Amino acid sequence: MNATTTETDDRHLMMRYENVSAFYGQSQILHELSFDVPQASVVCLLGLNGMGKTTTLRATMGLVDRIDGRITLNGKDLSGPTFRRSQMGVTLVPEDRKVFSNLTIRENLEVAIRPTGRSDDFSIEEVIEIFPRLSERMSQKAGTLSGGEQQMLVVARAMLVNPAYMMLDEPTEGLAPSYVEAIRESIEAARDRGIGVILVEQSLQLAMSVGDFFHIIENGHIAQSLTREEALADPSRIETALTVE
Repeated sequence: MNATTTETDDRHLMMRYENVSAFYGQSQILHELSFDVPQASVVCLLGLNGMGKTTTLRATMGLVDRIDGRITLNGKDLSGPTFRRSQMGVTLVPEDRKVFSNLTIRENLEVAIRPTGRSDDFSIEEVIEIFPRLSERMSQKAGTLSGGEQQMLVVARAMLVNPAYMMLDEPTEGLAPSYVEAIRESIEAARDRGIGVILVEQSLQLAMSVGDFFHIIENGHIAQSLTREEALADPSRIETALTVE
C-alpha cells in the first residue's frame, strides 16, 4: 500500500485522492497527492504556510484552474462545478468566515439545513448545544457578531448541511481558547455521526486531540504520513516538520 493511503474495511466508503495535481494558471501547486479520508475519521493536513494545504481543499471543491488525477467520493468521481460537488456530499468551511450579515443567526442556520433522511441528521438544537454562545444570540444579525462567533456560526451551518465529508480550513485561527474548545467538540460530533473530516490547522494541540491520520505537506507533496498511534508515540515527527529553521 502507498505510504500516503490509509486502510479501511471498504475501499468505497471514503473520499479518495489519487495522484491529484492542481494548477493556478501555469503554476502547479499540488504534485500527485494520494491519500484517503475514511468515513467517521479526521484527517489532518499539516505544514507550513504556502505548502498547498488550502489548495487541496479548494481543488476538492473545483475552485482551482485545473486538476489532474482523480478525486472520488464513496466510489464516484467528484467533478464538475462546486454546487454539484456539494450536492454529492462534501462541504468546505473556508478561512474567510462568510456569513449572511443581514440575516439573524437563526436565519443563517435555517437556510443551511439540508436533510438527508437519515435518523442522525444534525438539527439546529443540536448544533447550538455545541455552540451555546450562538443560542444566546439567535435573533441577532450575523454581521454584528465577533470573529469567533462568526466562525462558530459557519461551522454550525456546515454541520446542518449534513454532509458526508466536511473540510475545515484553519477553523481556530485567532480564536480564544473557549471558542477553540467548541470547534474541537464540533469536529468530534461530526465524526461521531459518521462524517469524514479534513482539518487544515496550525494548532498542533487541536490536531493531535482529534486527528486519526496526519499528512505533512511540503511544497505540494505529501512528505510524511502518520496514523494517530504513530503521531502520539513520537510527536516530534510532526513538530519537526512544522518548525521553521
